[in-house]
Amino acid sequence: MPAAKKITRESIINGAFDVLREKGYSALNARSVAEKTGCSTQPIYNSFKNMDELKEELSRRAICEHTERVRELLARNDGTHSRYSDYGVGFVRFAEQEKQLFRWIYLEDGQTGKRRDDILLPDIIRTICEEYGYDAETASKLHRDMIFYSYGLALLANTDRLNMTDAELVKAFRMEFTALTHIYGTPPKKSVNGGSERK
Repeated sequence: MPAAKKITRESIINGAFDVLREKGYSALNARSVAEKTGCSTQPIYNSFKNMDELKEELSRRAICEHTERVRELLARNDGTHSRYSDYGVGFVRFAEQEKQLFRWIYLEDGQTGKRRDDILLPDIIRTICEEYGYDAETASKLHRDMIFYSYGLALLANTDRLNMTDAELVKAFRMEFTALTHIYGTPPKKSVNGGSERK
């Protein structure tokens, strides 16, 4: 008799992540995860106390995926625009390319607590302070207002209603950033790429 296939905790997480990524939160249940993983529902409940524990793992996986995407953009920054712009571009591109994961992290009520802040918020605030010389409190307020704009673009991208290149997104973020400097004051220092007017 052949040995029974061992269903690991990691393989269940992988299967659940595939379901979430492909079909969204509404399709996520023990039966769909079992089908994707190639097992019965029993190994799922042997490995996790309940579905909420599995969802917590999915949230961590989705956050890691989001973080990696943004950091790839940051690593490719060629100095022609602010690193702060890359956070915005990364946010919009993640919403566009990973529709269900974006909804899971930022929009769904059914997960174990949707995000109220950007995943990389501490890094973002530090970048604003370093590039533009704002203090942390001003940087936080400015970024809060930028979020309203970023979410609008991200939601358009998530629903296939946005057709902008990365360069066009950078320009759009720069324009909004410049408008907000009239509220929060001219940046105390120029950005590393050659001008306080750049975002």
